Amino acid sequence: SMMPDKEDAKEDSALRRLDETAALRQIVEGTAKETGEGFFAALVEHLAKALATHGAWVTITDGHARRLRSVAFWLGDRLVPDYEYDIAGTPCEAVFKECRLVHVPDNVIQLYPDDPDLKPLGAVSYLGVPLLDVDGKILGHLAVLDLRPMPEDPRVLALFRIFAARAAAELQRMRAERQVREREEKLRRLFDSALDGIIELDQHLQVTRMNPAAEKIFGCAGTNVAGKNFTRFLLPE
Repeated sequence: SMMPDKEDAKEDSALRRLDETAALRQIVEGTAKETGEGFFAALVEHLAKALATHGAWVTITDGHARRLRSVAFWLGDRLVPDYEYDIAGTPCEAVFKECRLVHVPDNVIQLYPDDPDLKPLGAVSYLGVPLLDVDGKILGHLAVLDLRPMPEDPRVLALFRIFAARAAAELQRMRAERQVREREEKLRRLFDSALDGIIELDQHLQVTRMNPAAEKIFGCAGTNVAGKNFTRFLLPE
């Protein structure tokens, strides 16, 4: 029988060392206290370390899935800031166009010769998955690349999907938070520009805020009456 070469032995050894429990612990402990961009910075670092890959990144789309912007990109031993790239000709393109997990275990440069970043990085393998909103819309994607082959392994794929689920959940939370902020800003503009006097009260009839029209009617600044009872503005009857 043929003896396995040294590279095959290294890869096999690396896979055997994969500890799913320790990797899951990295997800929880590394990201539990973070939100937003801080969360994603921690996520990609711990993903790369858990799967022993050279790089890991999370992107969001420009709305047309033609250009991707990284929320966080871990490469080698550091975060790479402000990383953007066109999706055409990259392995990420299939992730978005076909909305599926894409695994390139070897020869990624040869399979995607039009990707300008793979060759300078010396990439050999790639794994990417779309991050979906609750309505099935693609929010972005999570991917890893390595400088050695990445054989298919159910444990690797399972851990990768868990990281992806956490990333998708945080993107959904950020999107919902942004929508709430936008709605609040819209309501604030309507509130401030209304010609009718509007006064907001709490359950104790204390003034929480007034719009400019109400300030003019009552002859006072809203900041001066905030927290005071509204009945002071009413006649006894």
